Amino acid sequence: MLCLSAVAFAPLYVLKELIMGSGDAIVRQSAGTAFDMYQKLAFTGVLVSAFVLLYQGEGFKRMVGGLRYYGKMSLTNYITQSIIGAIIYFPFGLYLAPHCGYTLSLLVGICTFLLQVQCCKWWLARHKQGPLEKAWHRWTWVGTEKS
Repeated sequence: MLCLSAVAFAPLYVLKELIMGSGDAIVRQSAGTAFDMYQKLAFTGVLVSAFVLLYQGEGFKRMVGGLRYYGKMSLTNYITQSIIGAIIYFPFGLYLAPHCGYTLSLLVGICTFLLQVQCCKWWLARHKQGPLEKAWHRWTWVGTEKS
């Protein structure tokens, strides 16, 4: 998969760049968009297959092992990350958007992620699943014997 994706990515990227650099808006909008989508799909294949291959090694597995806690509470993390970001960047909160550049925003995101991983470890040591995952599970089975 890694080889196939890598081999597909290079020509798709070059074709996309050529088409997007052309003067014809219709060609850019149709063919350029198609090549852009397939180029991104091929690159996703490179990333996923590289991660899977690296995960076979014990060192990499230990290094990224904490991500499993984050993944077990993915819905809760997605919603809380959005809330935290809104509080930090939107006018109804701290409104730091005009003052934070790309680098500072990346650091805020990394710190938020690391804080969430620690919260997930703490929560999952005491509960089977995250609060929103539990609610989602209950709502899924409303009206059945499993609820």
